[in-house]
Amino acid sequence: MKTIYRYVILSFLLPIPYLFGLNTSLNAQQVPDSLQVDLDEIIVESTYSNISIGRAPLSVSYKLRNPHEIASRPAATMDELTFELPGLFISNRENYALGERLTIRGLGWRSQFGVRGIQVILDDIPLTVADGQTIMSMIDPAMVNRIELLRGPSATFWGNSSGGVLHLSTKPRVDAPTVQYRGYGGSYNTIKQELRLNTTVGNARVYGYGTYFETDGFRDHSAARLFRAGLNYERQVGIRSRMIVRTAFTSMPKAQHPGSLTREDAADNPTAATPSFVNSYAGKTFDQGMVSASFIQEQTKGIWDITAHTVYRDVDNPLPFGYIGVDRVAGGTRTTYQFTTLPFDLNIGAEIKFQQDDRLETDNINGNRGDNIDVQQTETVSNGAIFSQVSIPLSNRLTASTGLRADWLNFETDDEIGVEQEGSRTFFSLNPSAGLSYRFDNARWFVNFSTSFESPTTTELVNRPEGGNGFNQNVDPERTIGLETGIQGNADRVDYELTLFAMQVEDLLFPFQTEQDGPTYFRNEGNTRHYGVESTLGFRIHQNLQFNGMFTLLSAKFDSGDLEGNDLPGVAPIRFGSVLTYTPGQHSLSIDSEWVGSYYTNNQNSAENDSYALLNFRWSASVNQLFQNVSVRPFLAVQNILNTRYNSSVAINGFGGRFFEPGADRNFKVGIQVNFQ
Repeated sequence: MKTIYRYVILSFLLPIPYLFGLNTSLNAQQVPDSLQVDLDEIIVESTYSNISIGRAPLSVSYKLRNPHEIASRPAATMDELTFELPGLFISNRENYALGERLTIRGLGWRSQFGVRGIQVILDDIPLTVADGQTIMSMIDPAMVNRIELLRGPSATFWGNSSGGVLHLSTKPRVDAPTVQYRGYGGSYNTIKQELRLNTTVGNARVYGYGTYFETDGFRDHSAARLFRAGLNYERQVGIRSRMIVRTAFTSMPKAQHPGSLTREDAADNPTAATPSFVNSYAGKTFDQGMVSASFIQEQTKGIWDITAHTVYRDVDNPLPFGYIGVDRVAGGTRTTYQFTTLPFDLNIGAEIKFQQDDRLETDNINGNRGDNIDVQQTETVSNGAIFSQVSIPLSNRLTASTGLRADWLNFETDDEIGVEQEGSRTFFSLNPSAGLSYRFDNARWFVNFSTSFESPTTTELVNRPEGGNGFNQNVDPERTIGLETGIQGNADRVDYELTLFAMQVEDLLFPFQTEQDGPTYFRNEGNTRHYGVESTLGFRIHQNLQFNGMFTLLSAKFDSGDLEGNDLPGVAPIRFGSVLTYTPGQHSLSIDSEWVGSYYTNNQNSAENDSYALLNFRWSASVNQLFQNVSVRPFLAVQNILNTRYNSSVAINGFGGRFFEPGADRNFKVGIQVNFQ
């Protein structure tokens, strides 16, 4: 990063508050919609430290879902909740066997399934396990009430695979209904049933949910069925201590895998599935459960927090080239101590994570496991870390923050079929961060330097081009260095943010295939550079009319080797998202709009996914006191109103030109929400 680039950014952003004449206070406000934030009161929970958004020296987005959105938005996939957040790009693949594609500032682009390079947390339980894999299927987006997004490298807080952090919470407001039911039906034989609980038992608070979802899918061979549940328990333990227990469970007994299509097939027959995927009964089934317990105690000189969690996952995954089965046990313990009597904020901690995968890969016989064993081994990953963060007030307005984390990762395999190959890998990473935050009367300016690293996952290590057991010895972690600066604040009826960033990724983990419908392998190849601008605007046009918008401009290119100058595939350079909400009386109407610029589908930039624009409509009405202590909200949602033909996602570097994953045509959902106080 050139010095002149940094100074240009700083000189441009620092005067902005004075140019706008921002002189109102930072007092708490009631904010009805997503991109509007309270700079004084909201705590950045995803940093595991007591930092408010008003003092945070980093780019952070915060979304609190309002009652109209919770009632009327189907929220079958996470992209419905995040298209108006800057920097974050989630693509609905119309494929529950693979889940959504997720990138933050271009990081995570290489993922063929699940999420890579990004840390995801649900109700303070990490969905990202020790080796960096994240499975989004545990999340029912409709149950999410709050979203917090760290958009820059964040290994100082979370270690491996923290190119960004998506922190989700299902915790309802204290005044939320005691029991809430919502059900809807719609296109593609989609059915959803939801039940929420929010109550107190003695001096404890209990909240949770249970949901059932089923759909035939927009595409052939894309049907899915999911059951999800969560139950959380919070109570005081003595005068200065409290305990929190969190549980979550997901069962997906059915998720068909339609594969990806060529450009011609995606345009002419977008509902089609890849024949080889249909013939091999490709898909995925799994059961996964998670439990977490936290104990927080206020002591004389600080606050001690210890959290432990465990995860179990059992997955079967028939594919054209074989049948993959993995039984996983994972978890960890994290402890922090935040000093409260020092003239500055100091937070120290340690973390241990573990992961054990029992893997069995065989041939696929009509969707069933065959007798020919390709891989049979137990893979274990351990991750130990120590870290510290310090925040020093240099004046009433200026705060300096810094942090450092050291991580040790060890990968081991236990060969079970006799052909012993090298089965261990060890990685070490040291990740610093440093930032400044300056508070104006109703805004904050920040500049931040941060780092992250991303190790190969067990799935990526076990896929050896030469075949056999063990781990690939030729791939190493990729590393990211980031610099960002921005301004965030409010003035009268306007909330805004403008952020500029630059990142460099070294030793890039590079995916490739050697045959059609075959496994994906990885190697380290070159570097990438990422530059961009992120902006948001929230404007209360009228008492009953609210606009929230996001614009992201991103340049992410290969910086070395034969691909130098090429754009990263799967990364949209321009995106826009907005929500316009009108609330006359008991009715609420919303128009969601999203525009995604064209982007390449492979490293050679020889194929491109066309740009597309989507328009969605939602309506809900509040019918209060239909019965005593009961209120009702009927709702209607129409997605892709203009019936745009587009590809919602791509399979990066797909073999034989099969890059494209078509998005759904115009579709609707209609349902009702019932609240019991």
